[in-house]
Amino acid sequence: MAIVGVMGSGKTEWPELSVPLGHWIAGQGFDLLTGAGLGVMLSTARAFATTPGRKGRSIGIMPSEAHPVQGFAPLAGYPNPYIDLPILTPLPRKLADAPDDALNRNYVNVLTSDVVVALPGGPGTLDEIRLATRFGKPLICVGPEAAFEGAPPGTRIVAALENVFAFVLDQTQAALTVRAAAPASSEG
Repeated sequence: MAIVGVMGSGKTEWPELSVPLGHWIAGQGFDLLTGAGLGVMLSTARAFATTPGRKGRSIGIMPSEAHPVQGFAPLAGYPNPYIDLPILTPLPRKLADAPDDALNRNYVNVLTSDVVVALPGGPGTLDEIRLATRFGKPLICVGPEAAFEGAPPGTRIVAALENVFAFVLDQTQAALTVRAAAPASSEG
């Protein structure tokens, strides 16, 4: 089953994009991966989780903070209530003043996704777009072009969800074909 990572604002839900996208991902039987927070992450996960007959799971990669007893604990408000599989990493959110190569949970978000769909967001979303480009992950951005200022040159930005749906179907089929052709490991 393919994992579609949806990245975007942790404050603004962008419901005209996130709600139909979440329903569509669920309807295709894909797993949804988000950062498990508010905004786009909440809206997309809510739409995904409330889609009748869905087969996939909503995966949430949570940022953490040091905890004196548990070692690490999720930041307050994580995960949102629509996450089926919360994954706690010892990695923080991308801080605005952190260098571009500072490890953070955005690496897990991007590297775990088979396809990355970015909705408008802030510096964290832009970091995920850059990481997807850096690691050659299939990436498409949807929303007003101005919302993606600072994205690497050549980043695919579309206005219509129909373009996103076609791209995701094409890319997930390619990813599943590659997995099927990979030789099975003989290690046990």
